[in-house]
Amino acid sequence: MKRIILLFQVFLICIVTQLCGTIEACGQEQTPAVSGTMYDSIEVSLLTCQPHDEVYSLYGHTAIRVENPATGDDMAVNYGVFDFNTDNFVLKFVFGQTDYMMGIFDFEDFLLEYKYWGSGVYQQHIDLTAAEKAVFMHRLAENALPQNVVYRYNFYYNNCTTRARDIIFSCLDSIIAPQREGRQTFRQLIHTKNEGHLWSRFGNDILLGVGSDKMATPGEAEFLPEVLMHDFDSMLVKRSDGSVRALVDTAFWVLQPGVPRANTEYSNIQITPSQCAWGFLCVILAYLLISIALLRKNGVAACKWTGKVDYAICCLYAATGLPLMLMLFSEHPTVSLNLQMLLFCPLWFLTAFPRRKNLRGWAVMAVALILFFAGNALQQYAEGVNVLAMALSAVVGKNIWLSQKKC
Repeated sequence: MKRIILLFQVFLICIVTQLCGTIEACGQEQTPAVSGTMYDSIEVSLLTCQPHDEVYSLYGHTAIRVENPATGDDMAVNYGVFDFNTDNFVLKFVFGQTDYMMGIFDFEDFLLEYKYWGSGVYQQHIDLTAAEKAVFMHRLAENALPQNVVYRYNFYYNNCTTRARDIIFSCLDSIIAPQREGRQTFRQLIHTKNEGHLWSRFGNDILLGVGSDKMATPGEAEFLPEVLMHDFDSMLVKRSDGSVRALVDTAFWVLQPGVPRANTEYSNIQITPSQCAWGFLCVILAYLLISIALLRKNGVAACKWTGKVDYAICCLYAATGLPLMLMLFSEHPTVSLNLQMLLFCPLWFLTAFPRRKNLRGWAVMAVALILFFAGNALQQYAEGVNVLAMALSAVVGKNIWLSQKKC
């Protein structure tokens, strides 16, 4: 969530002190104090929030509800707090240097955004003993300390969902995870959530490299809130004495899904990336046919101006590759090796420069394009990118033919 006031001091005073007693008491998991009634009224639940049309929410959201009916405290613990107005936020995000933080909010305030967008919030009550609740609250208090509240965000491996899962798991003896069939790659998993936003998917797929086409383990797939929600329904907790219980004892919609509020910024976009790519290919092919006809008629004169147009086309591809080149220096683990750079390569500024006897430059581009098409076996490219590669291949092929003709 965005634009939220952090309430760490309120949380530490009202929640940790009031519900848990001192931190020292929280750390003594098996002491008589922990097994008393002090923790019985605390309730811990996993919240899974449906996505809405804002880009940052397409994959849903996860939070934790901590409530104490005896005192009237009802808080949402949110590991997805960030400040979009931070200096150089977009640049930091590109380089994988985005810091998120934990925030504690009044539960009703937390629901306001989802009420506005008509998104439901599903609550799964976690069955915890008094000792496990004590450990959980101790971990929560540690997370809220100034030196721990900020963490380096990673979409796949360290996000608001994995943080919520891990702090719940940290207070349990052993988890028996469900056996899930039909594993998917990281890219396939996020495609299940952005299939209605093709341009957002296109942007993701342009930037995500080979690492996103790795098969995700069942635990790794839980970076998506909906996957974690379904897994929690089937998870079992194995106690130290060998007994087994369900992780979730009750589940229900704490906020019923309403009528989704459409974001007109995206709903008005009708053309798809594939349609754009095929349209661009048709324009390139028409241009090549015209240029070849002019070359046969006007010879060297036509060769000069068509060479400049060809160079402009290649520069367009090269300019597109500049952001991909920056991703080589990103801390994101799945963007540094991106085979789409074989198509969108800044080197084309040099190799396609219009000059006579440039066969070597065009040959380099031809080899890169061959490797690009072969890379389909290793990486799933963004929608329409293979079509764009066909367009560039036609330009390269024409210039190799002209170089042999010594135009």
